[in-house]
Amino acid sequence: MTKTAVAFSLSALACAALVASCSPVSTGSHFIQGNTATIHGVVRYAISNDLNTLNPVIGGLAYENAIEEAIFSGLVKLDDHERLIPDLATQVPTLANGGVSADGRTITYHLRHGVLWHDGQPLTSADVAFTFAKIIDPTVNAPDSAPYTHVQRISTPDPYTVVVKLKGPWAPAIGQLFCNGENGSIIPKHLLEHSADFNRDAFGLHPIGTGPLRLVQWERGSRIILKPNARYFAGAPQIKEVDIFIVPDANTRLTMLTARELDAVQIGNPNQVERLHQLPGYELKLVQYPAITFLAFNVSRFPFDDVRVREALAMALDRQHLNDTAFVGTAVVADSFIPPFSWAYERDNDAPAYDLPGAQHLLEQAGWALGPDGFRSHSGRKLEFTISMQSGSVIASSLAQQMQQAWRAAGANVSIQSLPLNVLRSPTGLWVTGHFDVALERLVLDPDPDRSANLGSQFIGARGFNNSRYISAQSDLLTARAVAVYSEAQRKPLYVQLQRLWNRDLPIVPLAWDDAIYVVSSDLRGFRPEPVNSDFWNVERWQI
Repeated sequence: MTKTAVAFSLSALACAALVASCSPVSTGSHFIQGNTATIHGVVRYAISNDLNTLNPVIGGLAYENAIEEAIFSGLVKLDDHERLIPDLATQVPTLANGGVSADGRTITYHLRHGVLWHDGQPLTSADVAFTFAKIIDPTVNAPDSAPYTHVQRISTPDPYTVVVKLKGPWAPAIGQLFCNGENGSIIPKHLLEHSADFNRDAFGLHPIGTGPLRLVQWERGSRIILKPNARYFAGAPQIKEVDIFIVPDANTRLTMLTARELDAVQIGNPNQVERLHQLPGYELKLVQYPAITFLAFNVSRFPFDDVRVREALAMALDRQHLNDTAFVGTAVVADSFIPPFSWAYERDNDAPAYDLPGAQHLLEQAGWALGPDGFRSHSGRKLEFTISMQSGSVIASSLAQQMQQAWRAAGANVSIQSLPLNVLRSPTGLWVTGHFDVALERLVLDPDPDRSANLGSQFIGARGFNNSRYISAQSDLLTARAVAVYSEAQRKPLYVQLQRLWNRDLPIVPLAWDDAIYVVSSDLRGFRPEPVNSDFWNVERWQI
């Protein structure tokens, strides 16, 4: 699972497999008692970018997935410690409880009885089968279809049983199939089976789910209003309403906090952390999770089709300096596409070290001669390209400007292009269609180390997240072997090889693993951040 990240290129992307637990931590928490302008029963939550859709099959932005988790249900979901817990399923299938067969190829889910859609119709196993059919339909823009390519077939022997037959043992299966909040939420067959154009169906603007909240209003670019589903199977939510404000500017979100106009928000500007420590009536939380900021080279486009150019540009970047300047102590340097807190991480991963003279020399070897204007050229073509990034992000802006300077020092003429995330990530967006040079991205990745959706050759375009257009038979083979066994001890050596391969081929350059920065009102009880999929995972327990 991958999701395009919030705050700048969120998830992604965006559940674990027989999950490697990746527990969030709350560090540096600070609380000062004070008066707040709390509205009884109403939670005011802010997000940094608008949405394209609330149809969970075609939604790929992290905030889309997060809000969809409040409206819909999956068979399983993640809690705030990134552990799988039941959702529509009565239990999480395992080898121990018989939900996973001994050969690892069959998964059986038993559904809760009495679950109703928001329109009062009953949910059955037919809805699960219908959801699967839409995800794998080649005419449907399902960005996270990668996990479902491992499924051979789905059967529904009765209205409350779903049997998934895998093509082979697949370690991430339990966490990535039908996991709520990451393109695994179940959609209603009775409302969508006759849709004339699923990708543009009005359902995406007026969703009907089985989750704890229901959509009552969506003011595009401004606000989303959710209210309780009184018939929610886990019990009616205790709050009266959730108002989700769409606020792209970090300074505006800070102003709203100061004015007591928000109860919970994820802040995308680390420079504000010190000030937020002093904000009366709020608690500051730093939560560790697998969110990565990275560069994606378009390897199908000149000059990035030459690995020497990619390596030289990677060597020209002082990642530690970039990290210190942009993230101000709220991130660790990334040298791999697998985080250092994962069981699969390998420190000796062949990541290129910062070496500007070495980068300049490598470019000379590749035929890029330095001209009198300070820029390099090869066969009459200048070394010039554009970094595309999400608009409105303080972090992205800082990183892009620093990289522009670093690459100019190596002889590249670099410009910066800033666009809204939902434009960059739409099915016709620059990153999805490959109309870019270098993308500055941020993704929320799965706690499981499988990265097939990001670097698999079959997941280029709207049905995946391989924006680099990286094609490697060796990477595909090692990835397939790594997910075909369930033992972490057996999987680890394969991920060691993959990390070294990716750092040699360099379709991407990992930059930083950053903490999620939350500011939460002291009046809001039960809010336990879960930034991988959705903070709404337990919204029915919130009180204010």
